[in-house]
Amino acid sequence: MQFKSLNYTLLPQGEEGHTSNFSSRRKRWSSRPLWQWAAPCVLAAAVIIIFIVTQLTKSKSSQSSRGSTDSACPQFPALRSVSADKVELQRKIDDELSGDAFFKKSLERMQGAVRIPTESFDDMGEVGQDPRWDIFKDLHAYLAEAFPLVYSKLDIKTPNTYGILIEWKGTNDSLKPYLFMGHQDVVPVPVETEARWKYPPYSAHYDGRFIWGRGASDCKNVVIGVLEALETLLEKDYKPERTILAGFGFDEEISGFHGAAYISKYLEDTLGKDSIELIIDEGGSGIKEMYGAMFALPGVGEKGYYDVKITVETDGGHSSVPPDHTGIGILSQIISAIEAAPYQPELTPINPYFTTLQCGAEYGPKMSSWLRKTIQKSLESKSAAQSVANYLAKEDIRNRYLMQTSQAIDIISGGVKINALPEKVFAVVNHRVAVESRSTDVQYNIQSVLQDKILSKFSLSLNAWGTISGNTSTSSVGQVILENFGETLEPSPVSPFDTDAYKLLSGTIKQVLGEDMIVAPSVMTGNTDTKFYWNLSKNIYRFSPVRDEGRANIHTVDEKVGMKEHVEGVRFYTQIILNGNPS
Repeated sequence: MQFKSLNYTLLPQGEEGHTSNFSSRRKRWSSRPLWQWAAPCVLAAAVIIIFIVTQLTKSKSSQSSRGSTDSACPQFPALRSVSADKVELQRKIDDELSGDAFFKKSLERMQGAVRIPTESFDDMGEVGQDPRWDIFKDLHAYLAEAFPLVYSKLDIKTPNTYGILIEWKGTNDSLKPYLFMGHQDVVPVPVETEARWKYPPYSAHYDGRFIWGRGASDCKNVVIGVLEALETLLEKDYKPERTILAGFGFDEEISGFHGAAYISKYLEDTLGKDSIELIIDEGGSGIKEMYGAMFALPGVGEKGYYDVKITVETDGGHSSVPPDHTGIGILSQIISAIEAAPYQPELTPINPYFTTLQCGAEYGPKMSSWLRKTIQKSLESKSAAQSVANYLAKEDIRNRYLMQTSQAIDIISGGVKINALPEKVFAVVNHRVAVESRSTDVQYNIQSVLQDKILSKFSLSLNAWGTISGNTSTSSVGQVILENFGETLEPSPVSPFDTDAYKLLSGTIKQVLGEDMIVAPSVMTGNTDTKFYWNLSKNIYRFSPVRDEGRANIHTVDEKVGMKEHVEGVRFYTQIILNGNPS
Protein backbone atom coordinates (compact mmCIF):
# COMPACT_ATOMS: atom_id res chain seq x y z
CA MET A 1 0.00 0.00 0.00
CA GLN A 2 1.27 3.40 -0.92
CA PHE A 3 0.53 6.22 1.45
CA LYS A 4 -0.23 9.67 0.23
CA SER A 5 2.45 12.07 1.36
CA LEU A 6 1.35 14.70 3.81
CA ASN A 7 1.91 18.39 3.18
CA TYR A 8 3.65 20.31 5.84
CA THR A 9 4.46 23.97 6.20
CA LEU A 10 7.93 24.26 7.59
CA LEU A 11 8.85 27.24 9.68
CA PRO A 12 12.11 28.88 8.80
CA GLN A 13 14.95 28.51 11.22
CA GLY A 14 14.88 31.02 14.05
CA GLU A 15 11.01 31.31 14.19
CA GLU A 16 10.51 29.03 17.15
CA GLY A 17 9.82 32.12 19.21
CA HIS A 18 6.82 32.91 17.07
CA THR A 19 5.41 29.51 17.86
CA SER A 20 5.77 29.98 21.53
CA ASN A 21 4.20 33.45 21.34
CA PHE A 22 1.23 32.05 19.43
CA SER A 23 0.79 29.28 22.01
CA SER A 24 0.85 31.77 24.79
CA ARG A 25 -1.78 33.92 23.07
CA ARG A 26 -4.03 30.85 22.69
CA LYS A 27 -3.69 30.16 26.37
CA ARG A 28 -4.64 33.72 27.23
CA TRP A 29 -7.76 33.58 24.95
CA SER A 30 -8.85 30.20 26.25
CA SER A 31 -8.46 31.33 29.82
CA ARG A 32 -10.76 34.37 29.38
CA PRO A 33 -14.26 34.26 30.96
CA LEU A 34 -17.18 33.46 28.64
CA TRP A 35 -18.79 36.84 29.13
CA GLN A 36 -15.86 38.49 27.38
CA TRP A 37 -16.84 36.64 24.18
CA ALA A 38 -20.39 38.09 24.16
CA ALA A 39 -19.62 41.49 22.59
CA PRO A 40 -17.74 40.21 19.51
CA CYS A 41 -20.28 37.41 18.98
CA VAL A 42 -23.21 39.83 19.09
CA LEU A 43 -21.43 42.19 16.72
CA ALA A 44 -20.70 39.39 14.26
CA ALA A 45 -24.30 38.17 14.39
CA ALA A 46 -25.59 41.69 13.78
CA VAL A 47 -23.36 42.09 10.72
CA ILE A 48 -24.60 38.77 9.32
CA ILE A 49 -28.27 39.67 9.89
CA ILE A 50 -27.84 43.09 8.28
CA PHE A 51 -26.17 41.48 5.27
CA ILE A 52 -28.99 38.94 4.83
CA VAL A 53 -31.74 41.56 5.18
CA THR A 54 -29.97 43.83 2.70
CA GLN A 55 -29.69 41.06 0.13
CA LEU A 56 -33.35 40.06 0.54
CA THR A 57 -34.45 43.68 0.18
CA LYS A 58 -32.38 44.07 -2.97
CA SER A 59 -33.86 40.86 -4.37
CA LYS A 60 -37.43 41.94 -3.68
CA SER A 61 -36.74 45.39 -5.06
CA SER A 62 -35.32 43.85 -8.19
CA GLN A 63 -38.31 41.54 -8.59
CA SER A 64 -40.82 44.33 -8.10
CA SER A 65 -39.04 46.83 -10.29
CA ARG A 66 -41.52 47.53 -13.09
CA GLY A 67 -39.75 48.69 -16.16
CA SER A 68 -36.54 46.79 -15.54
CA THR A 69 -34.85 46.18 -18.84
CA ASP A 70 -34.15 42.53 -17.94
CA SER A 71 -37.76 41.82 -16.99
CA ALA A 72 -39.71 39.31 -19.05
CA CYS A 73 -42.74 41.53 -18.43
CA PRO A 74 -41.63 45.18 -18.51
CA GLN A 75 -44.06 47.60 -16.90
CA PHE A 76 -44.31 51.29 -17.71
CA PRO A 77 -45.37 53.91 -15.18
CA ALA A 78 -48.73 55.61 -14.97
CA LEU A 79 -48.72 58.84 -16.93
CA ARG A 80 -48.93 62.23 -15.28
CA SER A 81 -49.95 65.59 -16.69
CA VAL A 82 -47.09 68.08 -16.65
CA SER A 83 -48.47 71.47 -17.69
CA ALA A 84 -50.63 73.42 -15.28
CA ASP A 85 -53.27 73.99 -17.94
CA LYS A 86 -53.61 70.29 -18.67
CA VAL A 87 -53.73 69.46 -14.95
CA GLU A 88 -56.56 71.94 -14.48
CA LEU A 89 -58.44 70.66 -17.53
CA GLN A 90 -58.03 67.11 -16.33
CA ARG A 91 -59.37 68.07 -12.91
CA LYS A 92 -62.46 69.65 -14.45
CA ILE A 93 -63.09 66.61 -16.65
CA ASP A 94 -62.63 64.22 -13.72
CA ASP A 95 -65.07 66.23 -11.67
CA GLU A 96 -67.64 66.15 -14.45
CA LEU A 97 -67.31 62.45 -15.19
CA SER A 98 -67.61 61.68 -11.48
CA GLY A 99 -70.83 63.67 -11.11
CA ASP A 100 -74.42 62.46 -10.99
CA ALA A 101 -75.43 64.63 -13.94
CA PHE A 102 -72.96 62.94 -16.28
CA PHE A 103 -73.89 59.48 -14.99
CA LYS A 104 -77.55 60.13 -15.74
CA LYS A 105 -76.80 61.53 -19.19
CA SER A 106 -74.48 58.62 -20.00
CA LEU A 107 -77.11 56.13 -18.88
CA GLU A 108 -79.68 57.73 -21.19
CA ARG A 109 -77.25 57.70 -24.11
CA MET A 110 -76.43 54.05 -23.59
CA GLN A 111 -80.06 53.05 -23.26
CA GLY A 112 -81.02 54.93 -26.40
CA ALA A 113 -78.33 53.16 -28.42
CA VAL A 114 -79.09 49.67 -27.11
CA ARG A 115 -82.80 50.07 -27.87
CA ILE A 116 -82.06 50.31 -31.61
CA PRO A 117 -81.75 46.69 -32.87
CA THR A 118 -78.91 47.09 -35.35
CA GLU A 119 -78.62 43.37 -36.10
CA SER A 120 -76.39 42.08 -38.89
CA PHE A 121 -77.03 38.71 -40.55
CA ASP A 122 -74.70 36.35 -42.38
CA ASP A 123 -76.78 36.53 -45.55
CA MET A 124 -77.01 40.33 -45.76
CA GLY A 125 -77.10 41.68 -49.30
CA GLU A 126 -75.52 44.86 -50.57
CA VAL A 127 -76.18 48.18 -48.88
CA GLY A 128 -79.04 49.89 -50.66
CA GLN A 129 -80.50 46.57 -51.80
CA ASP A 130 -81.13 44.71 -48.56
CA PRO A 131 -83.69 46.60 -46.42
CA ARG A 132 -82.29 45.06 -43.23
CA TRP A 133 -79.56 47.71 -43.34
CA ASP A 134 -82.13 50.49 -42.97
CA ILE A 135 -82.16 50.24 -39.17
CA PHE A 136 -78.77 51.95 -39.14
CA LYS A 137 -80.46 55.15 -40.34
CA ASP A 138 -82.23 55.23 -36.99
CA LEU A 139 -78.97 54.80 -35.08
CA HIS A 140 -77.27 57.57 -37.05
CA ALA A 141 -80.14 59.95 -36.36
CA TYR A 142 -80.00 59.06 -32.69
CA LEU A 143 -76.26 59.63 -32.43
CA ALA A 144 -76.55 63.04 -34.09
CA GLU A 145 -79.16 64.00 -31.50
CA ALA A 146 -77.25 62.57 -28.53
CA PHE A 147 -73.91 64.17 -29.46
CA PRO A 148 -74.68 67.60 -30.91
CA LEU A 149 -71.16 69.02 -30.59
CA VAL A 150 -69.53 66.03 -32.27
CA TYR A 151 -71.92 66.23 -35.18
CA SER A 152 -71.78 70.02 -35.55
CA LYS A 153 -68.08 70.76 -34.97
CA LEU A 154 -66.23 67.72 -36.31
CA ASP A 155 -65.88 66.37 -39.83
CA ILE A 156 -68.06 63.28 -40.28
CA LYS A 157 -68.10 60.99 -43.29
CA THR A 158 -70.25 57.91 -43.89
CA PRO A 159 -68.34 55.42 -46.07
CA ASN A 160 -70.70 52.99 -47.81
CA THR A 161 -73.70 54.86 -46.38
CA TYR A 162 -73.65 53.48 -42.81
CA GLY A 163 -69.99 53.58 -41.84
CA ILE A 164 -69.02 56.43 -39.51
CA LEU A 165 -65.66 58.19 -39.79
CA ILE A 166 -65.07 61.17 -37.52
CA GLU A 167 -62.07 63.48 -37.82
CA TRP A 168 -61.11 66.03 -35.19
CA LYS A 169 -58.36 67.97 -36.90
CA GLY A 170 -55.34 68.68 -34.72
CA THR A 171 -53.19 71.79 -34.73
CA ASN A 172 -49.91 69.92 -35.36
CA ASP A 173 -49.75 68.07 -38.68
CA SER A 174 -46.40 66.50 -37.77
CA LEU A 175 -48.12 64.26 -35.22
CA LYS A 176 -49.66 61.08 -36.62
CA PRO A 177 -53.35 60.66 -35.71
CA TYR A 178 -54.89 58.30 -33.17
CA LEU A 179 -57.78 56.13 -34.34
CA PHE A 180 -60.48 54.76 -32.02
CA MET A 181 -62.59 51.93 -33.39
CA GLY A 182 -65.83 50.14 -32.60
CA HIS A 183 -68.82 48.70 -34.43
CA GLN A 184 -72.46 49.68 -34.57
CA ASP A 185 -73.94 46.24 -35.33
CA VAL A 186 -74.91 43.48 -32.94
CA VAL A 187 -75.46 39.77 -33.33
CA PRO A 188 -79.13 38.85 -33.85
CA VAL A 189 -81.34 37.68 -31.01
CA PRO A 190 -83.01 34.41 -32.09
CA VAL A 191 -86.75 34.59 -31.56
CA GLU A 192 -86.73 31.28 -29.71
CA THR A 193 -84.39 32.72 -27.03
CA GLU A 194 -86.29 35.94 -26.27
CA ALA A 195 -88.33 34.35 -23.48
CA ARG A 196 -85.13 33.33 -21.69
CA TRP A 197 -83.97 36.92 -21.21
CA LYS A 198 -84.47 38.39 -17.75
CA TYR A 199 -85.48 41.64 -19.44
CA PRO A 200 -86.44 42.09 -23.11
CA PRO A 201 -83.23 42.15 -25.22
CA TYR A 202 -83.84 45.62 -26.64
CA SER A 203 -85.43 47.21 -23.57
CA ALA A 204 -82.06 48.48 -22.25
CA HIS A 205 -83.40 47.93 -18.75
CA TYR A 206 -81.30 49.45 -15.99
CA ASP A 207 -81.49 47.67 -12.65
CA GLY A 208 -79.39 50.15 -10.71
CA ARG A 209 -76.14 48.35 -11.63
CA PHE A 210 -76.32 46.97 -15.18
CA ILE A 211 -77.88 47.89 -18.51
CA TRP A 212 -79.36 44.71 -19.99
CA GLY A 213 -79.61 44.27 -23.72
CA ARG A 214 -78.06 43.02 -26.93
CA GLY A 215 -74.99 45.05 -27.78
CA ALA A 216 -74.66 46.56 -24.29
CA SER A 217 -71.15 45.11 -23.93
CA ASP A 218 -70.39 44.25 -27.59
CA CYS A 219 -69.91 46.93 -28.39
CA LYS A 220 -72.26 49.90 -28.24
CA ASN A 221 -70.60 50.75 -24.95
CA VAL A 222 -67.36 51.33 -26.88
CA VAL A 223 -69.03 53.46 -29.57
CA ILE A 224 -70.92 55.54 -27.02
CA GLY A 225 -67.85 55.76 -24.77
CA VAL A 226 -65.65 57.19 -27.53
CA LEU A 227 -68.35 59.67 -28.57
CA GLU A 228 -68.86 60.74 -24.95
CA ALA A 229 -65.14 61.41 -24.61
CA LEU A 230 -65.18 63.58 -27.73
CA GLU A 231 -68.33 65.42 -26.63
CA THR A 232 -66.91 66.06 -23.16
CA LEU A 233 -63.68 67.53 -24.54
CA LEU A 234 -65.60 69.69 -27.02
CA GLU A 235 -67.73 71.03 -24.17
CA LYS A 236 -64.48 72.18 -22.52
CA ASP A 237 -63.42 73.91 -25.78
CA TYR A 238 -60.41 71.61 -25.96
CA LYS A 239 -58.26 71.79 -29.10
CA PRO A 240 -56.06 68.78 -29.72
CA GLU A 241 -52.60 69.06 -31.20
CA ARG A 242 -52.88 65.54 -32.60
CA THR A 243 -55.66 64.69 -35.04
CA ILE A 244 -58.17 62.30 -33.51
CA LEU A 245 -60.09 59.82 -35.66
CA ALA A 246 -62.99 57.54 -34.79
CA GLY A 247 -64.15 54.81 -37.15
CA PHE A 248 -67.25 52.71 -36.53
CA GLY A 249 -68.14 49.91 -38.93
CA PHE A 250 -71.60 48.39 -39.13
CA ASP A 251 -71.04 44.73 -39.98
CA GLU A 252 -68.18 43.56 -37.79
CA GLU A 253 -70.23 40.59 -36.63
CA ILE A 254 -70.34 39.32 -40.22
CA SER A 255 -66.68 40.04 -41.03
CA GLY A 256 -66.74 43.78 -41.78
CA PHE A 257 -66.57 43.78 -45.57
CA HIS A 258 -69.31 46.41 -45.92
CA GLY A 259 -68.18 48.71 -43.12
CA ALA A 260 -64.62 48.69 -41.80
CA ALA A 261 -63.26 47.61 -45.20
CA TYR A 262 -64.58 50.85 -46.72
CA ILE A 263 -63.40 53.02 -43.83
CA SER A 264 -59.88 51.61 -43.92
CA LYS A 265 -59.66 51.98 -47.69
CA TYR A 266 -60.65 55.63 -47.44
CA LEU A 267 -58.02 56.25 -44.76
CA GLU A 268 -55.31 54.47 -46.71
CA ASP A 269 -56.21 56.34 -49.90
CA THR A 270 -56.20 59.74 -48.18
CA LEU A 271 -53.51 59.35 -45.50
CA GLY A 272 -51.31 56.61 -46.90
CA LYS A 273 -49.81 53.48 -45.40
CA ASP A 274 -48.35 53.56 -41.87
CA SER A 275 -50.00 56.94 -41.38
CA ILE A 276 -51.61 56.36 -37.97
CA GLU A 277 -49.65 56.35 -34.71
CA LEU A 278 -52.05 54.33 -32.58
CA ILE A 279 -55.19 52.27 -33.22
CA ILE A 280 -57.40 51.10 -30.35
CA ASP A 281 -60.32 48.79 -31.10
CA GLU A 282 -62.64 46.73 -28.95
CA GLY A 283 -61.46 43.40 -27.64
CA GLY A 284 -58.51 42.12 -25.66
CA SER A 285 -58.59 39.48 -22.96
CA GLY A 286 -60.16 41.60 -20.27
CA ILE A 287 -59.37 43.44 -17.07
CA LYS A 288 -59.38 40.78 -14.40
CA GLU A 289 -57.74 39.13 -11.44
CA MET A 290 -55.13 36.51 -12.34
CA TYR A 291 -52.95 34.61 -9.89
CA GLY A 292 -53.70 37.10 -7.12
CA ALA A 293 -53.03 40.34 -9.06
CA MET A 294 -55.08 42.62 -11.29
CA PHE A 295 -54.21 42.45 -14.97
CA ALA A 296 -55.23 44.52 -17.99
CA LEU A 297 -54.74 42.42 -21.13
CA PRO A 298 -54.77 44.40 -24.39
CA GLY A 299 -54.71 42.17 -27.45
CA VAL A 300 -51.59 42.67 -29.54
CA GLY A 301 -52.46 39.93 -32.02
CA GLU A 302 -55.24 37.73 -33.35
CA LYS A 303 -55.36 34.14 -34.52
CA GLY A 304 -56.14 33.48 -38.16
CA TYR A 305 -59.45 32.38 -39.63
CA TYR A 306 -59.80 29.61 -42.20
CA ASP A 307 -62.84 27.57 -43.33
CA VAL A 308 -62.42 24.37 -45.31
CA LYS A 309 -65.27 22.75 -47.23
CA ILE A 310 -65.17 18.96 -47.53
CA THR A 311 -67.39 17.50 -50.26
CA VAL A 312 -68.03 13.81 -50.87
CA GLU A 313 -69.44 12.85 -54.26
CA THR A 314 -70.69 9.27 -54.79
CA ASP A 315 -73.14 7.48 -57.05
CA GLY A 316 -76.80 7.78 -56.21
CA GLY A 317 -79.46 5.13 -56.38
CA HIS A 318 -82.36 3.63 -54.46
CA SER A 319 -81.84 3.35 -50.75
CA SER A 320 -83.24 -0.20 -50.75
CA VAL A 321 -79.97 -1.39 -52.33
CA PRO A 322 -77.32 0.72 -50.58
CA PRO A 323 -73.55 0.34 -50.61
CA ASP A 324 -71.82 -0.48 -47.34
CA HIS A 325 -71.11 3.21 -46.86
CA THR A 326 -73.18 6.00 -48.34
CA GLY A 327 -71.77 9.44 -49.01
CA ILE A 328 -73.07 10.55 -45.64
CA GLY A 329 -71.42 7.56 -43.99
CA ILE A 330 -68.07 8.32 -45.66
CA LEU A 331 -68.35 11.99 -44.69
CA SER A 332 -69.09 11.01 -41.09
CA GLN A 333 -65.90 8.94 -41.01
CA ILE A 334 -63.94 11.83 -42.45
CA ILE A 335 -65.28 14.06 -39.69
CA SER A 336 -64.43 11.44 -37.06
CA ALA A 337 -60.89 11.12 -38.44
CA ILE A 338 -60.39 14.90 -38.33
CA GLU A 339 -61.70 15.17 -34.79
CA ALA A 340 -59.49 12.25 -33.73
CA ALA A 341 -56.42 14.19 -34.87
CA PRO A 342 -56.66 17.57 -33.14
CA TYR A 343 -53.87 20.10 -33.24
CA GLN A 344 -51.60 20.12 -30.20
CA PRO A 345 -50.89 23.07 -27.93
CA GLU A 346 -47.57 24.80 -28.44
CA LEU A 347 -46.16 27.74 -26.53
CA THR A 348 -43.51 29.88 -28.21
CA PRO A 349 -42.24 33.46 -27.78
CA ILE A 350 -44.00 34.34 -31.05
CA ASN A 351 -47.32 34.00 -29.23
CA PRO A 352 -48.27 37.01 -27.08
CA TYR A 353 -49.76 34.54 -24.58
CA PHE A 354 -46.17 33.50 -23.82
CA THR A 355 -45.58 37.02 -22.48
CA THR A 356 -48.94 37.01 -20.68
CA LEU A 357 -47.72 33.99 -18.74
CA GLN A 358 -44.33 35.57 -18.04
CA CYS A 359 -46.20 38.51 -16.53
CA GLY A 360 -48.28 36.14 -14.42
CA ALA A 361 -45.13 34.41 -13.19
CA GLU A 362 -43.44 37.69 -12.34
CA TYR A 363 -46.33 39.52 -10.68
CA GLY A 364 -48.91 36.89 -9.68
CA PRO A 365 -48.31 36.00 -6.00
CA LYS A 366 -50.82 33.13 -6.03
CA MET A 367 -49.33 31.25 -8.97
CA SER A 368 -48.09 27.83 -7.91
CA SER A 369 -44.36 27.50 -7.36
CA TRP A 370 -44.00 24.78 -10.00
CA LEU A 371 -45.87 26.76 -12.65
CA ARG A 372 -43.95 29.95 -11.89
CA LYS A 373 -40.57 28.26 -12.12
CA THR A 374 -41.49 26.34 -15.27
CA ILE A 375 -42.82 29.46 -17.02
CA GLN A 376 -39.66 31.36 -16.17
CA LYS A 377 -37.54 28.41 -17.29
CA SER A 378 -39.40 28.40 -20.62
CA LEU A 379 -37.53 31.59 -21.56
CA GLU A 380 -34.59 29.33 -22.37
CA SER A 381 -36.11 25.85 -22.57
CA LYS A 382 -38.48 24.52 -25.23
CA SER A 383 -39.26 21.47 -23.11
CA ALA A 384 -40.28 23.70 -20.20
CA ALA A 385 -42.52 25.71 -22.54
CA GLN A 386 -44.14 22.51 -23.75
CA SER A 387 -44.71 21.39 -20.16
CA VAL A 388 -46.46 24.69 -19.46
CA ALA A 389 -48.56 24.36 -22.63
CA ASN A 390 -49.65 20.80 -21.77
CA TYR A 391 -50.50 21.73 -18.19
CA LEU A 392 -52.53 24.83 -19.06
CA ALA A 393 -54.33 23.09 -21.94
CA LYS A 394 -55.60 20.42 -19.56
CA GLU A 395 -56.49 22.97 -16.89
CA ASP A 396 -58.80 25.11 -19.05
CA ILE A 397 -60.01 24.72 -22.64
CA ARG A 398 -59.83 28.49 -23.09
CA ASN A 399 -56.12 28.40 -22.32
CA ARG A 400 -55.71 25.55 -24.77
CA TYR A 401 -56.99 27.51 -27.74
CA LEU A 402 -54.71 30.43 -27.01
CA MET A 403 -51.88 28.05 -27.90
CA GLN A 404 -53.15 25.89 -30.74
CA THR A 405 -55.20 25.88 -33.92
CA SER A 406 -58.82 24.97 -33.28
CA GLN A 407 -61.01 22.97 -35.61
CA ALA A 408 -64.79 22.77 -35.41
CA ILE A 409 -67.22 21.17 -37.84
CA ASP A 410 -69.98 23.78 -37.86
CA ILE A 411 -71.95 23.08 -41.05
CA ILE A 412 -73.07 19.79 -42.57
CA SER A 413 -75.46 19.10 -45.44
CA GLY A 414 -76.50 16.04 -47.40
CA GLY A 415 -79.45 14.05 -48.61
CA VAL A 416 -82.67 15.31 -50.13
CA LYS A 417 -85.02 12.32 -49.93
CA ILE A 418 -85.44 9.42 -47.54
CA ASN A 419 -85.42 6.70 -50.22
CA ALA A 420 -82.65 8.19 -52.40
CA LEU A 421 -78.94 7.71 -51.82
CA PRO A 422 -77.18 11.07 -51.45
CA GLU A 423 -74.97 11.93 -54.40
CA LYS A 424 -73.28 15.01 -52.93
CA VAL A 425 -72.78 15.83 -49.26
CA PHE A 426 -70.51 18.34 -47.58
CA ALA A 427 -69.28 19.69 -44.28
CA VAL A 428 -67.44 22.89 -43.38
CA VAL A 429 -64.64 22.96 -40.82
CA ASN A 430 -63.87 26.26 -39.11
CA HIS A 431 -60.28 26.86 -38.00
CA ARG A 432 -58.84 29.56 -35.82
CA VAL A 433 -55.22 29.38 -36.84
CA ALA A 434 -52.51 29.62 -34.17
CA VAL A 435 -50.20 32.63 -34.45
CA GLU A 436 -47.25 30.38 -35.29
CA SER A 437 -49.11 28.73 -38.18
CA ARG A 438 -50.63 29.55 -41.56
CA SER A 439 -53.58 28.33 -43.60
CA THR A 440 -51.23 26.15 -45.66
CA ASP A 441 -50.42 24.21 -42.48
CA VAL A 442 -54.12 23.49 -42.07
CA GLN A 443 -54.35 22.30 -45.68
CA TYR A 444 -51.43 19.95 -45.21
CA ASN A 445 -52.91 18.57 -41.99
CA ILE A 446 -56.35 17.79 -43.41
CA GLN A 447 -54.90 16.33 -46.57
CA SER A 448 -52.59 14.09 -44.53
CA VAL A 449 -55.44 12.86 -42.32
CA LEU A 450 -57.57 11.94 -45.34
CA GLN A 451 -54.73 10.18 -47.12
CA ASP A 452 -53.80 8.16 -44.04
CA LYS A 453 -57.25 7.35 -42.65
CA ILE A 454 -59.73 7.57 -45.54
CA LEU A 455 -58.02 6.77 -48.85
CA SER A 456 -56.52 3.66 -47.30
CA LYS A 457 -60.02 2.49 -46.41
CA PHE A 458 -62.19 3.64 -49.29
CA SER A 459 -61.63 3.46 -53.03
CA LEU A 460 -61.86 7.21 -53.53
CA SER A 461 -59.94 9.94 -55.27
CA LEU A 462 -58.95 13.10 -53.42
CA ASN A 463 -58.91 16.55 -54.97
CA ALA A 464 -57.15 18.71 -52.39
CA TRP A 465 -57.05 22.29 -53.67
CA GLY A 466 -56.30 21.01 -57.17
CA THR A 467 -53.85 18.27 -56.20
CA ILE A 468 -55.23 14.86 -57.23
CA SER A 469 -54.40 11.63 -55.40
CA GLY A 470 -56.02 8.32 -54.46
CA ASN A 471 -57.93 6.05 -56.82
CA THR A 472 -58.61 7.90 -60.04
CA SER A 473 -59.50 4.81 -62.05
CA THR A 474 -62.94 3.64 -63.11
CA SER A 475 -63.09 1.44 -60.00
CA SER A 476 -63.27 4.50 -57.78
CA VAL A 477 -66.54 4.79 -55.85
CA GLY A 478 -66.37 8.58 -55.80
CA GLN A 479 -64.24 11.56 -54.88
CA VAL A 480 -63.53 13.83 -51.94
CA ILE A 481 -62.98 17.52 -52.65
CA LEU A 482 -61.14 19.90 -50.29
CA GLU A 483 -61.52 23.62 -50.99
CA ASN A 484 -61.66 26.99 -49.31
CA PHE A 485 -64.99 28.19 -47.98
CA GLY A 486 -65.23 31.97 -47.85
CA GLU A 487 -62.40 34.38 -47.11
CA THR A 488 -59.15 33.27 -45.51
CA LEU A 489 -57.49 35.42 -42.87
CA GLU A 490 -53.95 34.65 -41.80
CA PRO A 491 -52.90 35.38 -38.19
CA SER A 492 -52.41 39.09 -37.65
CA PRO A 493 -49.07 40.78 -37.27
CA VAL A 494 -48.14 41.00 -33.59
CA SER A 495 -48.07 44.62 -32.50
CA PRO A 496 -44.98 45.68 -30.52
CA PHE A 497 -45.22 46.20 -26.79
CA ASP A 498 -42.16 48.39 -26.32
CA THR A 499 -43.01 51.39 -28.52
CA ASP A 500 -44.03 54.86 -27.40
CA ALA A 501 -47.59 54.10 -28.50
CA TYR A 502 -47.77 51.01 -26.30
CA LYS A 503 -46.15 52.83 -23.38
CA LEU A 504 -48.79 55.54 -23.70
CA LEU A 505 -51.57 52.93 -23.76
CA SER A 506 -50.10 51.12 -20.77
CA GLY A 507 -49.45 54.31 -18.84
CA THR A 508 -53.00 55.55 -19.45
CA ILE A 509 -54.47 52.23 -18.31
CA LYS A 510 -52.60 52.54 -15.02
CA GLN A 511 -53.43 56.22 -14.70
CA VAL A 512 -57.16 55.52 -14.98
CA LEU A 513 -57.60 51.98 -13.66
CA GLY A 514 -54.97 51.99 -10.92
CA GLU A 515 -51.20 52.05 -10.65
CA ASP A 516 -51.16 48.51 -9.25
CA MET A 517 -52.63 47.21 -12.51
CA ILE A 518 -50.28 44.88 -14.40
CA VAL A 519 -50.52 45.52 -18.15
CA ALA A 520 -49.69 42.41 -20.15
CA PRO A 521 -49.96 41.78 -23.90
CA SER A 522 -52.40 39.05 -24.91
CA VAL A 523 -53.71 37.27 -27.99
CA MET A 524 -57.32 37.01 -29.20
CA THR A 525 -58.90 33.80 -30.45
CA GLY A 526 -61.53 35.76 -32.39
CA ASN A 527 -61.15 38.51 -34.97
CA THR A 528 -62.05 42.19 -35.02
CA ASP A 529 -62.32 44.87 -37.69
CA THR A 530 -58.62 45.62 -37.16
CA LYS A 531 -57.83 43.07 -39.90
CA PHE A 532 -58.56 45.82 -42.43
CA TYR A 533 -56.15 48.27 -40.80
CA TRP A 534 -52.86 46.35 -40.81
CA ASN A 535 -51.40 48.67 -43.46
CA LEU A 536 -52.24 51.81 -41.50
CA SER A 537 -50.25 51.22 -38.32
CA LYS A 538 -48.01 48.72 -36.59
CA ASN A 539 -49.43 49.86 -33.24
CA ILE A 540 -52.83 48.14 -33.22
CA TYR A 541 -54.26 47.22 -29.83
CA ARG A 542 -57.57 45.62 -28.98
CA PHE A 543 -58.74 46.83 -25.59
CA SER A 544 -62.24 47.37 -24.25
CA PRO A 545 -61.78 49.39 -21.04
CA VAL A 546 -64.36 47.44 -19.03
CA ARG A 547 -63.51 45.35 -15.98
CA ASP A 548 -64.64 41.74 -16.22
CA GLU A 549 -67.07 42.07 -13.33
CA GLY A 550 -68.77 44.89 -15.27
CA ARG A 551 -69.88 42.87 -18.29
CA ALA A 552 -71.37 39.49 -19.04
CA ASN A 553 -72.95 37.22 -21.64
CA ILE A 554 -71.58 38.67 -24.87
CA HIS A 555 -73.41 37.10 -27.86
CA THR A 556 -75.90 35.27 -25.68
CA VAL A 557 -78.93 35.61 -23.41
CA ASP A 558 -78.85 38.37 -20.77
CA GLU A 559 -75.99 40.42 -22.20
CA LYS A 560 -75.28 43.35 -19.89
CA VAL A 561 -72.76 46.03 -18.96
CA GLY A 562 -72.19 47.87 -15.68
CA MET A 563 -72.68 51.62 -15.79
CA LYS A 564 -69.91 52.24 -13.27
CA GLU A 565 -67.48 50.42 -15.55
CA HIS A 566 -68.83 52.20 -18.61
CA VAL A 567 -68.12 55.64 -17.11
CA GLU A 568 -64.63 54.45 -16.21
CA GLY A 569 -64.21 53.55 -19.87
CA VAL A 570 -65.23 57.08 -20.89
CA ARG A 571 -62.56 58.38 -18.53
CA PHE A 572 -60.01 56.14 -20.25
CA TYR A 573 -60.86 57.39 -23.75
CA THR A 574 -60.80 61.01 -22.59
CA GLN A 575 -57.49 60.59 -20.81
CA ILE A 576 -55.68 58.87 -23.67
CA ILE A 577 -56.70 61.70 -26.01
CA LEU A 578 -55.24 64.20 -23.53
CA ASN A 579 -52.09 62.11 -23.05
CA GLY A 580 -51.55 61.97 -26.80
CA ASN A 581 -50.77 65.67 -26.95
CA PRO A 582 -47.12 66.51 -26.16
CA SER A 583 -47.66 69.88 -24.47
